[in-house]
Amino acid sequence: MTTRDAGVEELTSLWARFGAELAYDDLPESVRRTVRSITLDSLATSIAANTLGIGIPELLAWARRAGGVEEASLIGLQDRLPAAVAAMLNGGMAHALNFDDTTAVGSGHLGPVTLPTALVAAELRGGASGREFMTALAAGMELMSRIGIAITATQGAFTESRPQPTQMPGCFAAAMSASHMLGFSPLETHSALGLAFMQASGGRQPVLEGRPAKAIYAAFSCQAGMQSVLLAREGLLGDCDAFEGAAGFFPTYYGGVFDRSAMSDGLGEEWRLLNVGIKPWPTTGVAHVFIEAAANLRATRVPDPSAVTHVLLRGEPHIRTFCEPLQTRRNPQAPVEAEDSIIFATARALTTGSVTLADLQPTPQGLFEETCLRIANVTEYEVDESLGKSGVVEVTLAGGETLSERVDAAPGHRDNPLTDEQRHQKFRACAVHAGTPLSDATIDEVIGMTEGLDDVADVTDFLRLLRGG
Repeated sequence: MTTRDAGVEELTSLWARFGAELAYDDLPESVRRTVRSITLDSLATSIAANTLGIGIPELLAWARRAGGVEEASLIGLQDRLPAAVAAMLNGGMAHALNFDDTTAVGSGHLGPVTLPTALVAAELRGGASGREFMTALAAGMELMSRIGIAITATQGAFTESRPQPTQMPGCFAAAMSASHMLGFSPLETHSALGLAFMQASGGRQPVLEGRPAKAIYAAFSCQAGMQSVLLAREGLLGDCDAFEGAAGFFPTYYGGVFDRSAMSDGLGEEWRLLNVGIKPWPTTGVAHVFIEAAANLRATRVPDPSAVTHVLLRGEPHIRTFCEPLQTRRNPQAPVEAEDSIIFATARALTTGSVTLADLQPTPQGLFEETCLRIANVTEYEVDESLGKSGVVEVTLAGGETLSERVDAAPGHRDNPLTDEQRHQKFRACAVHAGTPLSDATIDEVIGMTEGLDDVADVTDFLRLLRGG
């Protein structure tokens, strides 16, 4: 049980003050660069989900039927909806394709639970500069990152029977970013965090079963965070000890076992959000070392995928989640099943050398491509705890030869970041699927704005550009 020493400020109060007082000048260039990258990436995954996102048609149908005051925009679409609903839709789109950012230490996706509420808050206040936007994102991302580290540093052996590591902490991060964007005081921010805790939820069972609803769990984080901020703006006080209190977040969901120092030490000086990476492939990040290993084999030693007779994957215990149930992971019938299948993604990389959004669609060229499915159905896996986060792909060929490839940090990982050109190319590939056709000039302008985000006069211009027309 982690306890707070007498006279030490409780964590919710500490973070409320940090979030309210953080300024652009407090952000080192490494943090600014990371925020720019996540901004472009979150916009990219959102617009691709306009047309490809699982769960998005249902969310849109519900929101359009419910109606309400037109307060905020949807990213890439023409709709304007009530603020909390817009935040929910945008959060859902940002994560729906499992193509969003991923953290190397801790867990969770930073962009989908901060950018949607910060953008909505910017609209509510009538516009905001790029510097204000970056600071709001940094506050929420840092909180999200530190919650993840505080939990994973002490949780021991991996287990799925804990809260979903993006959805529940994301409620706090979403509230933090929107609070800062609206210029909240420490007390107002504290209330928003307390109100977010009252709504925080996120079980992992839909993820384990591969149900379509798992694609939009970031939607619920953004809805809760935005709604909390709106209530706090009306004056509703929720300024409780949300993190450490006897019935707070850590005691309730983690038995009070967490690394308190990860939540407090070096705050504002050591930035944990720098642990983030940008995905090159639209799958769970756990699959990426295997995709890279398979792509390397395909490029150098397996020129003919028809010669593959057996594949063995070896990795950390967490790979079980993405290799079971075996029949589903070998033969996914929907994108939401394929993006969480290490087996299918590896087979695809052995077949074509990569994994794209089109590869995960229910078409003869995508999920039902014959060579990929044949390889997937001769693929097995083993857990090897000694590998840590590394992954090994062993391929047996028709002649009996066995080839092996190990990857420790795949492209996009914090320790192996994508180049600027690769990040830009990802945005262009996502833009092909935008709900409203985007011209090359518009795409170039959005990319240029994110790279020069510090000097953008009004970030709501992103919404205007991406809705097209």
